[in-house]
Amino acid sequence: MTLLLALHRVGPYHHARFAQAARHMPLEVLETRPASAEYPWCFQPDAVYPIHQLAGHPLPEADPPLASLDHQLRHLLQHRRPAVIVSVGWADRAYQRLLLAAHRQRIPLVIVSDSRQRDAPRSPAQEWLKRQLLRGYASALVAGSESRAYLEHLGLPREAIFQPWDVVDNAFFGSAAAQAPPADHPYFLCVSRLVAKKNHHTLLAAYGAYQQQGGRWGLCLVGGGLLAPAIQAWIAALPDPERVQLLPFCQLEPLGRLYGQAQAFVLASSSDQWGLVVNEAIAAGLPCLVSSACGCTADLIEHSVSGWCFDPHDPAALAALMHAAERQSPAARASMVAAAQGRLEPFSPAGFAAGLQQAVQHASRQPRFSRRAALVARLLSHRP
Repeated sequence: MTLLLALHRVGPYHHARFAQAARHMPLEVLETRPASAEYPWCFQPDAVYPIHQLAGHPLPEADPPLASLDHQLRHLLQHRRPAVIVSVGWADRAYQRLLLAAHRQRIPLVIVSDSRQRDAPRSPAQEWLKRQLLRGYASALVAGSESRAYLEHLGLPREAIFQPWDVVDNAFFGSAAAQAPPADHPYFLCVSRLVAKKNHHTLLAAYGAYQQQGGRWGLCLVGGGLLAPAIQAWIAALPDPERVQLLPFCQLEPLGRLYGQAQAFVLASSSDQWGLVVNEAIAAGLPCLVSSACGCTADLIEHSVSGWCFDPHDPAALAALMHAAERQSPAARASMVAAAQGRLEPFSPAGFAAGLQQAVQHASRQPRFSRRAALVARLLSHRP
């Protein structure tokens, strides 16, 4: 039973999942935006599973025109004849036309989602459209508890929802961290894109207070994005800006070393559907300070047990937790890391492969096709 999985572009995180899944089922991948530069990975997956690519749009972050898109999808499905299709999202034109093509050929669909009810203000009209669109999917693979609850809220049966989607190669990060040479000085590490929702302003305000209160650890920020100039200005305004390092986007190997050299990890997002870097940090053996706005907190972070959780709009609370991390005894640190790694254990490539297999089997046994979903997909795909 061949499975076709559609997403923008395969990166190293996806490949760790897909390579594991390919051991258990015939898997093929469709890249809908193969030139996407949203994440500048220097990565080419090996030939563990076939990869197909859509073509026809000069912009890397856009889908081909409708006529070309429909032709390519129709030809691919007729040629490869997948038994089930997995769609990593529903908002793109390519995903919407894929639903239409799958319905025409009576191929059941699995939806992948990490969206949560609280991600953004919800319009009743938009939520109604999502409910209709979801009628066209037989099952779902979700990030965790909050994304599961959101799909249930939108009408997908609980028994049709499986997890996890958001996993990393835990063994890689554990090994890379263990092999890292010691750092010259202790530091907090934050890995995230330099965009507004990652909330670097609050993080740096908290770190400034921590410095003023005698905190001794440094801070290393890793990532790229449009806010780099603003973040550099915020750093310059700190009591001791020399203790903050701003590094560009890192590939996996150097990133693993940074995790291994850090003393603790912090993510201050004001909104984050999951926060995959928290998985990486836990796998690398770091105690984590994580914003309560991150989806992963519901599954991975129990406050003061498997990490620390804080209000992303309260820099004073974060500063206090930074001091708590600095004061943490070796025994307390080991206990916290062990508790976090216990929670992380189901969130692994093997866990992903099992969840995917369950979602595919459910879709095969109980396929769902909906004229209403097809109509909504058609209407949405014609929007500019």
